[in-house]
Amino acid sequence: MARKRITLQLSVQQASRLRAQIRRHRKDETQFVNDLVEERAAELTEPVDTPPWERAVARLRRQARMEAAQVRPVRWPALDVLMERALKERLQLPDLAGPWLPLSAGERTRLSLSGRWPACLSGCENGTAERAFTLDETVVLQLRTAAWRVSEPVLKELEEKNLIGPQADLSEEAREERDRLAAKLYPSSRIAREAVEDHWPQPQDDQVTDAGSTGDM
Repeated sequence: MARKRITLQLSVQQASRLRAQIRRHRKDETQFVNDLVEERAAELTEPVDTPPWERAVARLRRQARMEAAQVRPVRWPALDVLMERALKERLQLPDLAGPWLPLSAGERTRLSLSGRWPACLSGCENGTAERAFTLDETVVLQLRTAAWRVSEPVLKELEEKNLIGPQADLSEEAREERDRLAAKLYPSSRIAREAVEDHWPQPQDDQVTDAGSTGDM
C-alpha cells in the first residue's frame, strides 16, 4: 500500500490533544512492558541480583517488548493510523462522499497551490498548528478530491470577484465578502479538523485484554 506525506492545519487545541495522546501511549506501553516483566520475574528460580537472574530478566524484557509490539496497532496506534481512520469516517458522510469527477492534471496543479486560497479557519479561532501525517495515498487523493469539488463553486465566485491572492488594498466591504465566501470553503485541513473533532477513534483495549499474560518464554 503506497503512502503519502501530507501536511494539515489543525487547531491548536487539537494538536495539543494529539501530542498528549502520543505521550499517554508511550507511557502506557512502557507500563505494559514493566508489568509483564515484574509478573514473570517473580517466577524465576535464579537468585535475585545475580548475573543469571539479570540475564533471565533481560530475556523477559525482550519478550515483553515483542508482545507490546504485537498489540500496539490496537492499543497504542500511531497518529497516522488514527488520522487515516478518522478521515475515512468523515469522507463517508453524504456532504463529502461524492461520487466526484476525478481531478484533472490542471486541477491537481491548482490544488497544489491551495495555500493561496482565502483562509478557512473554521474551528481554529485560537490559532492553527501544522502537523504532517503519512497516509494511504488513496485516502489522500479522496480527501483532496472532495475538498476541491466541494470548494469549486466558491473558488469560482472568489475568482470572479477578484478576491483571491494577497490584496492589501481591499475595501472593508470586499474583505467582508471574501471572509463570507471563505467560510464556505472546504480545504483538506478543514475536513481533517472535523475528522479529529467528530470521528477520532476510541481506544480498543477490550480487544487485547490479557494479551500479555498468555505468552510463553
